[in-house]
Amino acid sequence: MDWTRQANARLIAVGYTVGFLAWLIAVVWILYGQFTGASAGQMVVGIVFFAIGQALMIVVAFSLRKNFPTSRAPSSFSQAWQRLSLGLELPPAVRLLLGR
Repeated sequence: MDWTRQANARLIAVGYTVGFLAWLIAVVWILYGQFTGASAGQMVVGIVFFAIGQALMIVVAFSLRKNFPTSRAPSSFSQAWQRLSLGLELPPAVRLLLGR
């Protein structure tokens, strides 16, 4: 996916990077809490991070759906969301943020 063709590409890259890291921290936090028998309060923190990460990735996928030429808009959104959720777009986003 070409991030440079997007308007506000750096802002989108920041949103994606923050969202992906929040999502990843949440998954680790929730799994750790389940294995150690954490309190409900600690699990809520993980769930909040998970929700924030998913919300940011959904917003970014919605804005990047134009990069996937398909005949149906929902399928282009799901293609973008899948690439973002798998972390396939993390290296290009970080490269854009670092200016390389």
